[in-house]
Amino acid sequence: MDAIKLILAFAPWIAFWIISLGHSMLWLKVGICTAALLVVVMGVTRLHRGTILWAGVAFFAFAVISVVWLENSWVIHHLGFLASGTLFLATFLSIFLGQPFTESYARDHVPKEFWDSPNFIRGCFTVTGAWGFVFLANTMVNVVKLQRPAAADWIYEVAQLGFLALGVLFTTVFSSVARRKRGQAESIAKE
Repeated sequence: MDAIKLILAFAPWIAFWIISLGHSMLWLKVGICTAALLVVVMGVTRLHRGTILWAGVAFFAFAVISVVWLENSWVIHHLGFLASGTLFLATFLSIFLGQPFTESYARDHVPKEFWDSPNFIRGCFTVTGAWGFVFLANTMVNVVKLQRPAAADWIYEVAQLGFLALGVLFTTVFSSVARRKRGQAESIAKE
């Protein structure tokens, strides 16, 4: 999976994060509504699917009701933790259910004859586990932010962005290495 397609898969969450950085109630509501709309559009067009799609549907429906409509101050205050926590739980659930969320995206880039191979399945669990770590780390950053709000917000934002960048980098490198190994195995099999 290349970095552009990976970022596209998380477009609703990224849009929510970027737009909501305005630190005003208006920008928070715009970010939530934009992300909710993106989740629906991407779900209908199949750009977004599986566990991450349903996590987005659940989270942004909850956010539209509790933040945009009801303006619940507790939810607003804990929104970063709730967003990262939702992604972590969805990732963990996909692993627990034996359907790592990255598998549906990886199938777009791997020939069908490899979908049942142990290497492909293990690779999907590995990449999903890495994303689980990223989402857990971002959840923990948000816990620290709730405990120590006096620190500059940019420190927390850079930390979260850093973890996301590590996730993209790991996925890109891992996919490239797996593709190269698969190519080598195919070459050997043809000989």
